[in-house]
Amino acid sequence: MFAHWGFPQYRHSVGSMSTGEPSATSTRRTIVAVFLAGVSVFLVLYETQGLLPAIRGAYDIDAPTASLTVSATNVAMAVFLIPFSVLAPRIGHARQIAGGVVLAALLALILPFMPSPELLIAVRFLQGVAIASVPATAMAYLSLRLPAQALPGAIGVYIAGNTIGGLASRLLTGLAAEGLGWHGGLAFTAAVSLVFGLIVVWLLRHDLFTTSRVIAARESSATADTAQPPRRATIPLGSGLWRIYLTGFLCMIVFGGSFTMLGTRLQHDPWRLSEGAVALFFLIYLVGTVVTTYYGRLATRLSRTSLTLIGMVTALVGAGLTLVDQLPVIVIGMSLLTGGFFLGHTGASASASASRPGVDSTRSAAIYLTVYYLGTSLGAWLSAVLFTDFAWPGVVVMCMTSLFAVLILTLTGASIGFKKRS
Repeated sequence: MFAHWGFPQYRHSVGSMSTGEPSATSTRRTIVAVFLAGVSVFLVLYETQGLLPAIRGAYDIDAPTASLTVSATNVAMAVFLIPFSVLAPRIGHARQIAGGVVLAALLALILPFMPSPELLIAVRFLQGVAIASVPATAMAYLSLRLPAQALPGAIGVYIAGNTIGGLASRLLTGLAAEGLGWHGGLAFTAAVSLVFGLIVVWLLRHDLFTTSRVIAARESSATADTAQPPRRATIPLGSGLWRIYLTGFLCMIVFGGSFTMLGTRLQHDPWRLSEGAVALFFLIYLVGTVVTTYYGRLATRLSRTSLTLIGMVTALVGAGLTLVDQLPVIVIGMSLLTGGFFLGHTGASASASASRPGVDSTRSAAIYLTVYYLGTSLGAWLSAVLFTDFAWPGVVVMCMTSLFAVLILTLTGASIGFKKRS
């Protein structure tokens, strides 16, 4: 299976083990563990997004309050990403990953039994804290445990795990809620997440039960082996990175906000779809998988500026189409909006991670991810407020305003961070 993912094949030998090189089994175990960790935590990250109408009815709360079950988790995740990235070397990357996946799943199991909306939102916030331990640590752990030639493919597999988990979060919860109610839907997703989490613990067992001193020595050695000449850790605003961060923030307001209220819209007149039927609409996320898969090829022909502009125009057309009260047109519109979002987000993410003089690319990527999830939180809450007062057109106005802002940012800062690949 891993051969198809482009990973080098290692031979087991005494020589390779004696020089400290990981065996094929060790490499695959690490990759599978991090992949499943991504699936596990993203399974519970968005589990309430498709159930907001049911949650509103159960607790007799308004749409903005119900949307906090999405926003609170993303805010917590954004806030704790950087602290966890600092903490990981102290306690061990594997321990932090394993602890995060298990704790997030256990919190998900108690979530359906919360007697008040305040406690429900509080547990969702704590879930966000636990979830943050994985994306803050996973890629660093892969870089420490894998040979350099296996790293790009492994990171791709980890990101795929995030995508699969995010899609399954909405899909599984909604379909399970169809027959088990919203409590049962949340419990089912939590149980699946916990199973994956326990598998992750088993796969990482060799690192989990290694003494802290050995872990620190191993990780220090790996860091020293791959160390680069020191660079300034500052990230000056003059570098234009603020445009890139703001692009990701605005794009996520559009994406998070539109999908958060899509289910609520479809469960109103004239459709009144069930939770299971609404969950199927989240399959539109697969458009994003296709876009990100082919982005690298597109970037060899077009500049990132051009791709971002194309993405924003495509998303604007899609947002406009969603105003039509016909399900096929809404599907087309949301598909275009999703594809356009991923064109903008992928370009901004790559620009934030790119090496520049005077910029710490690792820290830049972490800041981008933090701002990105803050955009999700604001989009989820703001879309609920606008939907309450202006129905779906209010959400569309929010999306179009953000998309136009990205167009302006891109056009006025085209030479910063969006260079055509040679």
